[in-house]
Amino acid sequence: MPTIKDLLLNKNRKLITVSSAASIFDALKIMAESNIGCLIVLEGDNYVGMFTERDYARKIVLAGRSSDTTKVNEIMISDIPILNINDTIELCSKIMTENTLRYLPVFENNKLVNLISQGDIIKYTIDSQKSLIEHLQNYMNLK
Repeated sequence: MPTIKDLLLNKNRKLITVSSAASIFDALKIMAESNIGCLIVLEGDNYVGMFTERDYARKIVLAGRSSDTTKVNEIMISDIPILNINDTIELCSKIMTENTLRYLPVFENNKLVNLISQGDIIKYTIDSQKSLIEHLQNYMNLK
């Protein structure tokens, strides 16, 4: 069964982070410049949570708060499940679905190594299916 490690072999995006003390506005600028929907939040070098577009919409826009004066650590999510690099992609999908999450952090030996998104899982699944179809077509053509 494919693992998160297998998925990460072809993921070419580096991990993009923000300080927990940064303003929401600064976090949004990083997200816009990087064309991403989620940032890993750090205090120093330590993982403390994630900040997503959904957090911004619900906790800033709908709550009438200011993105200039609100800090990331005030609205980030910190109580989310984490993945181990050896967990299966199936488990990752299950956790995301059960918890209505689009992103999950990935750890190896208690060290943050990357972030997995629903899009990453979809891309990996499609690529795997294409490869299997090509393999089966080649097999059928040999007969």
